[in-house]
Order: sequence, then C-alpha cells, then structure tokens
Amino acid sequence: MVKQERARRTYEAILDAAAEEFVSLGYTRTTLGGVVARTDLTKGALYGHFSSKEDLARTLVRHGAAVWAGLLADIESARLAPLKALRSLTVSLAGRLWSDVRVRAAFRLASEMPGDALESGPLLTEVWDFLVGHAKQAQADGEIRMRCSPESVAQLLLSLVLGFQHLPVPRGDLPAKDRIEELWVIVATALRSPGPALDA
Repeated sequence: MVKQERARRTYEAILDAAAEEFVSLGYTRTTLGGVVARTDLTKGALYGHFSSKEDLARTLVRHGAAVWAGLLADIESARLAPLKALRSLTVSLAGRLWSDVRVRAAFRLASEMPGDALESGPLLTEVWDFLVGHAKQAQADGEIRMRCSPESVAQLLLSLVLGFQHLPVPRGDLPAKDRIEELWVIVATALRSPGPALDA
C-alpha cells in the first residue's frame, strides 16, 4: 500500500513537471532531462512510468481531452441556449486553463504535435467545431446580432480562452473566475449588438 502511494505520488510529480516544461518550452524543445530537473527524482524513476517524451505528451493530451469531454457533457446535459452554451464553455475552459497546468500543456501540445501522434483525437478541432456550430445556431436564433461569420466569433472566443492564461494580473484584481465572467460580458454585449457593416 505504501509502495503504491509512493508510485502514485511519483507519477503525479512527473506529470506536473512535464506539463510545466511543455508549457514553457513546447514539445520540440522539452527534454526528459529538463523534466527530471524539475523534480527530486532520477531518470530511472521517470522511465519507470513513461517510456518517452511522446508518451508523456500523449498522457497530458489525454488529460486535456478528458477535461474537455467533461465540460462538454456538462453543457449538453444543461440544455443551454447556444449563446449561454458559448458562455459556459468560454468561462469554464478558460478557468481550467488558468488553474490546471496539465490542461495548459494539453492544449499547447495539441497545437504542436503531429495529428497521428495524438491518440485522443484533434482536441483543438473539437473545441473549434463546438464554437463555430454554436455561434452559427446563436446567429440563426437571433442571439448574436453582430454581422460577422461564425468562424470569426469562434476565433474571438478561442483567442479569449487561450489568451486568458497569459494576461497580467493587476494588484487587487478580481479572482480569475470573476475576471473571465467580466470579459465574457464585454464580448457578449458586442455580439448582441448589430454593429457596423463589415465594409464600413
């Protein structure tokens, strides 16, 4: 039992260190030596759990895919109107990227690793398809009145989600969740306004 717990803690420590390394350096520049340097472990301990850098990366992408699947299931079970579904995804996913380094690593890796190396499917493509599909439906339902393509809405929201983690935190600022909600209010207000014509 003690041995199992120690092995579990080692596994978790390796994943956290690898996630930090991948977020900082990307897939190509990350090395197993760099991952080990972030822990109190030996290379042998790492190899006891993961056979390669690719194995580590795939494990992290699977974690990100599982988080995405959970968020998607919550949204679908809530049967939200399209704009509320977009809000729920934007706020929830940005929050997870902010608080979970493994999710941040998963999304960076999903954009950098070749598609055939990702066993859990094209993570970013699934998020993109959700955003475009719901933006299109929100426009059809009259919830989004701004005259722009669903792809532009998806691009804006994905930029907000992925960029939120890089924003500086002003002293005395709102907690992360409240800040994301505030950013969403700004975006949603713009989307509900017809706005100027694209050729204006």
